[in-house]
Amino acid sequence: MRFLNNYPNYRITKVLIVVMMMLIITSSSIAQNRQKREVNWVNPKLPNGPGLSHHILKSESMKHEVGYVVWTPPDYNNNKDIRYPVIYFLHGVGGNESADAAGFSGHVSKAIRDSVLPPALCVFPNGGMSGYRGEVEEMIIKELIPLIDKSYHTIAKPESRVVAGFSMGGAGAVRLVITYPNLFCAAASWGGGARQGNTEFFEMASKNADILKKNHVALMQIKGDLDRPEGNQDFAKHLDALDIENELIILPDTKHNLGHYYERSAGQMMKFLARHIQNANNAAKQDKH
Repeated sequence: MRFLNNYPNYRITKVLIVVMMMLIITSSSIAQNRQKREVNWVNPKLPNGPGLSHHILKSESMKHEVGYVVWTPPDYNNNKDIRYPVIYFLHGVGGNESADAAGFSGHVSKAIRDSVLPPALCVFPNGGMSGYRGEVEEMIIKELIPLIDKSYHTIAKPESRVVAGFSMGGAGAVRLVITYPNLFCAAASWGGGARQGNTEFFEMASKNADILKKNHVALMQIKGDLDRPEGNQDFAKHLDALDIENELIILPDTKHNLGHYYERSAGQMMKFLARHIQNANNAAKQDKH
């Protein structure tokens, strides 16, 4: 302190200005690096495991190639006459088409073995850092879904098409379903969904409430109590007021961690998805006969 008291005021001011400028430049550089974070749109490396395959879509919407992964259930290739519902799973920030394919399909496989979930395909698109908006949204809706229904033995009906996801992908799942209620029958979100103070989901749900109810579309939000669940709670109340089927599960002592969401609520999500695709699968078998 004695040194500072004896130091000329103009020198102190000059030092402070230099330090502040350096902090501003550093902060700006960090922000630019985040904005320019490179996205690898094709990531073919997959863990060894049955049923997983990597594919590349030459997207007209995105003007470049984009990867996606498909998981087919056991005996898929031995039952050409059977058609399957489809679960689309959307990754979170920093992920890609291959990041969650093994983990999520593993839970789906277990649910099928345990007769909780009917046999279903899983599709994992690469959403980059998009929030599943703009060109990525267009790619999924206009290109990927028609391609999957054309290339695989699917039940190409909204009653047999669901979308789930984590974090950015969880929010994307909810948004896609309330935006396109004629394409999906359910959305399930881990650690995503509505943010407090953001009215977009509220407005879209209100706008499409009649279609959502007519088509019996349902939503599930799973949030950790340490993962800012307030917005999800507000959105669930809004859906209740609109009489739109929804479930909200708050997990105790849970942060924003996909592994914890898997461990603590995978079974609940599988049962939720099963309630909405089981009937559609049975209906498809009845139509066949």
